[in-house]
Amino acid sequence: MVTTGIADACKWLTGNRAVMWLAVIVVGLAVHLLLWQFSEPPNIFNDFYKANYAAAEFLWEEGLRARWPLTEPGGFSNLPILAWICVPLVPLSEEPAAWTFLGFGLVATLAAWALLTRLAQLDAPRAAGLLFLFLISGPMVNSLREGQTSHFILLLLVVGLLQWRAKRPYVAGICFGICASFKLPLLLIGIYFVLRQRWRIVAGGATSMGAVLLSSAAVFGIDGLVGWYQDWVAPFLGASVPAFNVQSINGFLIRLTIDVADLRDWEPRQMSTGLRAVRMAASAVMFATAAWLIWRGDRGKAPLRPETSGASPRDLTEFTLVLLLALITSPLSWTHYYVFLFIPWALWFGGQLPLPDDATTRRLMVASIVLVTLPIVVMSPMTPSWYASILAKTTVSVWLFGALLLFAALGRGLRQTAAIAPAREPSVLERVG
Repeated sequence: MVTTGIADACKWLTGNRAVMWLAVIVVGLAVHLLLWQFSEPPNIFNDFYKANYAAAEFLWEEGLRARWPLTEPGGFSNLPILAWICVPLVPLSEEPAAWTFLGFGLVATLAAWALLTRLAQLDAPRAAGLLFLFLISGPMVNSLREGQTSHFILLLLVVGLLQWRAKRPYVAGICFGICASFKLPLLLIGIYFVLRQRWRIVAGGATSMGAVLLSSAAVFGIDGLVGWYQDWVAPFLGASVPAFNVQSINGFLIRLTIDVADLRDWEPRQMSTGLRAVRMAASAVMFATAAWLIWRGDRGKAPLRPETSGASPRDLTEFTLVLLLALITSPLSWTHYYVFLFIPWALWFGGQLPLPDDATTRRLMVASIVLVTLPIVVMSPMTPSWYASILAKTTVSVWLFGALLLFAALGRGLRQTAAIAPAREPSVLERVG
């Protein structure tokens, strides 16, 4: 009876569009504002103040004389030239600049939602459902509250996919290259396009990333680039950060060995030989699985479509699989990176991914949405105990677990699609033979 009542209520809501949108906006905003009261970080705009604004203020004062590092250790982490983006906010002073940055972020978030509804071709009820997820998403609130850029990068990823679908691969590549300049794990997407021989997308990405690297070298010198690499890339390549908001295989494994007090430790730590072996094996399995699924989809089928063609459903599935792979296997994947998963969820809502329409797919997808959408609550120091230790090793990694479930759903879809795909047409020589 309860289930029937809920189903009837949902049917009534979807049939009354104005009421549906009003309910989504009112309830979603209420939850969103509630999450702001107890979500990470404890101090609002924490990352913006210590990183973006601090670097921009230094550049405002020093101009072209400025050299790396731009902030105190643990501050600005992007390529040096990108710090100039926030320089126009400095005259506003610190707090007004942060709120202005949030305003831009909210506009970018709404634009990402609107363009996702277009990319996924969502009808009104599904578009409303996606908006509700945007409003209640823990990683989204975390990104906005930190003063981070992940929601801006989400918008650029969606724009890139729209350009790819519209048969403008070079412009799509420019968008993807900018994204990778800000979030280095997304470099894996560029490697994917190289292996798929999508050379116009690769050229676009190389153009934007090359411009960022060359301008950084021109303004800050080669020493500045080397200093940035030594501060923000090299230390994390062979180490892991145990903090609760690192949601990757690395973070999960290192948390198996720490005390609960270390959940707020953001210093990289060396892993034991055994854990390094497990990490390498787990990452190798993930990469091998993705490569096999993509290769299996090609086997026995017609050659790849010309690279000037738009993104097909299979292209979108492979893209989202690689996006997930980048988050799961990166040495550092912060929780707010998980806003990127709105892309596969929206595409699934709109039926744009060739996934089986069965109970297993629905369970995997819904479970991933539930886990990844969970709020990122302020991590107060826990008293060491057996149950605190279990929580640190399990529930702290729920966003990673949600991503793994989504990876399973996408991989299962690629496997089954390849299994039922029609065989490749024989060539002329084969027919003659």
